[in-house]
Amino acid sequence: MVHSLQISNISIGVEGSEVPADAGKENDRKGNVTYGIDDVPPWYLCIFMALQHYLTMIGAIVAIPFILCPALCMKETDPDRSNIISTMIFVTGLVTWLQSTFGCRLPIVQGGTISFLVPTLAILNLPVWQCPKPEILAAMTEEQQRSVWTTRMCELSGAIAVSALFQVVFGYFGIIGSLLRFVTPLTIAPTVALVGLTLFDHAAAAASQQWGIAAGEVSSCHSYRVAGPATSVLY
Repeated sequence: MVHSLQISNISIGVEGSEVPADAGKENDRKGNVTYGIDDVPPWYLCIFMALQHYLTMIGAIVAIPFILCPALCMKETDPDRSNIISTMIFVTGLVTWLQSTFGCRLPIVQGGTISFLVPTLAILNLPVWQCPKPEILAAMTEEQQRSVWTTRMCELSGAIAVSALFQVVFGYFGIIGSLLRFVTPLTIAPTVALVGLTLFDHAAAAASQQWGIAAGEVSSCHSYRVAGPATSVLY
């Protein structure tokens, strides 16, 4: 009986070499995917794929500061806008490196989340945080203008930190897993759609300044998301 089981798990190749019977099933399961989850591509392909992923994500990473800066009462000519964008890109790279090195090592860019924009804009629309009138803001000194948006930034940072604590508690005690039994895709899909529709006005206002650049950004993101993986490497 043992001898027959050993024979059933082995298939004989053309030249008489023993080939595991599971090899064909593994190839069928892999399909058209060039590299699986546990495979490690060559280093030069890793650099190319990282650049491809970066070009796909850079639009979404930079979009968050562009949406937040007007709500933070920052002028378009404020040099601190570049500091916020640079900080966003730097922190995204740092968190991505930590996640891919010491974390769960997902092949993703750990950028900012759009889901925080809706409550952020809701907080900034409160009467206490509404921006001063343009003439009052223009009459302020540089330090006063800086204090206007830094105060709002501190308020938002505290709100995000507190909400992150709730996420840590929910994840540590497995509450999310229990809730997912009641939260179906029928619930998640409208929520994601509402988040996107809420930000449509801000995206349209930013795109209306230069529709050519906006159309180029949309087409480039679409090409990298669809055509890019098909022509290079699939995970």
